[in-house]
Amino acid sequence: MDKLIKILPPPKIPQKTGDKEQWQKFFDTLGTELPSDYVKFIETYGTGGIDNFLWILTPFVNDENVNYLVRQKEMTDAYIQSKKNFPQYYKHDVYPSSGGILPWAYTDNGDELYWLTDGKPAEWKIVVYESRSPEYYTYSLPMVEFLYQIITKELICNAFPDDFPSDETTFVSVNVE
Repeated sequence: MDKLIKILPPPKIPQKTGDKEQWQKFFDTLGTELPSDYVKFIETYGTGGIDNFLWILTPFVNDENVNYLVRQKEMTDAYIQSKKNFPQYYKHDVYPSSGGILPWAYTDNGDELYWLTDGKPAEWKIVVYESRSPEYYTYSLPMVEFLYQIITKELICNAFPDDFPSDETTFVSVNVE
């Protein structure tokens, strides 16, 4: 997390970070814990996204665009429908199926970022589905390391446009009520 903070400064006052009880209630509702680096990310950065392009889902806001449970349902319902219509292209199952995909972010272009829930949360891989396409990319990295490598351009994800990340990448807080 320290490496990421150096290149992507968090807001001085992160919004809607949750407390221990809120996190536990969220995990109980979701039916699983999530990787600890995701929890640390939300606690450090709060609600928002990177470069006004990559939006991190968070459990503690009402904004349907970034509310974890609302957006998770939308993303997984759409994926299930695509898989039903084109099973030859959409190979993953959806959480809570063993090894199913579970969303954690999306882009303004419609790319979707998931965890592959195989094993313990600390072992989950990242799966990025390209917008309006069955193309996907799998990365054996934790979320924060994935973000760090994307921002530093150590890792190029072909789903993302050439102008992301920008040369002066910033974290943008979402205005929350």
